[in-house]
Amino acid sequence: MYVRKLLSLFAFVLTVCSLSAQDIHFTQFYMSPMTLNPAMAGKFEGTVRIGGIYRDQYRSVINQKDIDPSVKNAQYKTPSIWVDAPIIRGFRKKDWVGVGLMFFSDKAGQGGLAHTGSKIGATYHLAIDKKANTVLSIGGHYGGEQRKVDNGKFFFERGYTNSTLPNNQYQAAQSGESTTNTDDKYSDIDAGVVLTSKLNKQMDFNIGFSMFHIGQPSYSLIGGTGTGASGNTKVARRAVLHGQFNAKLTDKFTINPAFLFQTQKGGQEIALQGMAGYLFDEQKDIVINFGLGYRMRDAMQAIVGMRYKALNVGLAYDINISNLNTVSRYRGGFELAANYIIKIYKPAIIKPKVLCPRF
Repeated sequence: MYVRKLLSLFAFVLTVCSLSAQDIHFTQFYMSPMTLNPAMAGKFEGTVRIGGIYRDQYRSVINQKDIDPSVKNAQYKTPSIWVDAPIIRGFRKKDWVGVGLMFFSDKAGQGGLAHTGSKIGATYHLAIDKKANTVLSIGGHYGGEQRKVDNGKFFFERGYTNSTLPNNQYQAAQSGESTTNTDDKYSDIDAGVVLTSKLNKQMDFNIGFSMFHIGQPSYSLIGGTGTGASGNTKVARRAVLHGQFNAKLTDKFTINPAFLFQTQKGGQEIALQGMAGYLFDEQKDIVINFGLGYRMRDAMQAIVGMRYKALNVGLAYDINISNLNTVSRYRGGFELAANYIIKIYKPAIIKPKVLCPRF
């Protein structure tokens, strides 16, 4: 049963979603601005924005308990946290500079295949017109990433050896394979651009393009650690095109359709989403968000969320509709995201005035 599930997963990853095996991706991509586009840093009204997102997928497919009940599940887990802020005014009065810092971790399988990274970036937001209704944002990231695998956690079929371990399995240690952690680190550069325009009081849009792993760093998970540029595997560039349109239909309802297209080493991901917002309580500033999405040849997306003043939370679930659903039973990825904008403004200095009464 486990082998059949594993082969189905491999076929799915190689033929349909090879992109997700190469790089992290999220259903709520606009709730994770640092992994979407480096030019999103500092692109908000406030002092500091902090946020995080967590994705858990293929729990129903990769379940190591089918082999050994004492072993924890080995599904994909992808957490990310970030913070960004607009820090100083630019060369012109309506321009400003934003900075951002993010951390992410992507783990898959019982073998502990992990991809982690931390990056710092800066963005220049250039006002195109005098009222800053149209802004062009140009930014970049620089940081370090690591790929790692724990050879000692791999399990193989009994047919390769005369092992007498339970469940017809044996670890690499019994087969003479290396049981040490194999990892490699490298530096990485990303860049992006976003155009935002306010069409009128009720409508605005943004469209952006970003490129990740511009330098195509090399790494190796075979033989030693820390090989850096001497590795024999290159990280392929990932190109991302995204956009969102926001319209206020009534005093209560807004719509926010969005799209995402990204490609990496022949793999492609196309996602279309139709989101809406309802002003639930005007006095408390509570907005309920809801909508559906579709990732081509992969999954339907159910998304709900809420904004309470400066706090924004979102919950998404992927309903798998690809060929993998024979083993996934339509269960895909679960995702939780949240961000909070801190606003610290200097109080206005008002000079006291003495008004003399007139008689």
